[in-house]
Amino acid sequence: MPKPTFLPYAAKPRCLFLNVSDVSQKLLSGKKLTNKYKPLFYVVERDGTDLVQYVRRLGIKSIVVDTTTVHFLSDDIINQIILLSFQGVKVYEAKDFYELINERIPLVKLQSNTYLIDDIFAVRLNTGNKILKRFFDFGAASLMILPASILIAAGAILTVLSSRGPAFFKQIRVGKEGKEFTIYKLRTMVSNHHAGFTTTNDSRITPIGKILRKTKIDELPQLFNILRGDMSLIGPRPERPEFVAQAIMENAFFNLRHTIRPGVTGWAQVNLPKATPEDNLKKLEFDLYYIKKYNLLFDFRIIWDTIKVVLTMNSH
Repeated sequence: MPKPTFLPYAAKPRCLFLNVSDVSQKLLSGKKLTNKYKPLFYVVERDGTDLVQYVRRLGIKSIVVDTTTVHFLSDDIINQIILLSFQGVKVYEAKDFYELINERIPLVKLQSNTYLIDDIFAVRLNTGNKILKRFFDFGAASLMILPASILIAAGAILTVLSSRGPAFFKQIRVGKEGKEFTIYKLRTMVSNHHAGFTTTNDSRITPIGKILRKTKIDELPQLFNILRGDMSLIGPRPERPEFVAQAIMENAFFNLRHTIRPGVTGWAQVNLPKATPEDNLKKLEFDLYYIKKYNLLFDFRIIWDTIKVVLTMNSH
């Protein structure tokens, strides 16, 4: 059996990936992992079967086991993993480690009808959290509506004075349980523009519209949507029906976003403030993670992150 190679000292804790498959290598790649951990990879056929000695010598604190390859592990290796967990080494399944590092739910497809996460249909809010979330939304929107009305009025006046067309923009979006509703915003584009996703340096956006978008003032009329019960302060962003239909064709799990009310801001928005249609899968992973991990402290964190996005003048 080859002896473990001694690696130079690293301040980051070492994490051992055991018999990781190609799927999980793709899943766990990225800067977030290497920013937090010093990753090491262990293949039983290559490195031998004395896993306990390897872990002790290198001071490894965490082991990630790919459940798609666990059936290839011998009883001896499995017993060693259990022994190490008894001795304080943290043992994660690949999907759970992905959630820990990336703070989103993995939607990596393994086979035609199998995804890495097997309990995805359990992602939803319980009755108590639904009531708590609605109470928080209504209270927060009620407190914000008066100061927001001043900004909305100023934005509306500037919009009308600077370009032809109405001050407000309304559009049909898909909300909770797939029900359609009308969303309201301050108009930021020229009237009669062609539909489609916005792009960098989009010529359809008016000069005043750029300011309204960067400061998020254009989103403030959605406080009225919150009071009406169409939306939440925090949640997945609502999409147009045609975009939803297309997204569901590409990934059936997209519809799980509609188990809660859509939000003015959300976990996907603060993590991907400049997302493009190509980022739809990542956005969905963040949205489902939010639903799964929902609590009021998480909402306050997202509000704070949203404020930081506004202050740094990022837009999406």
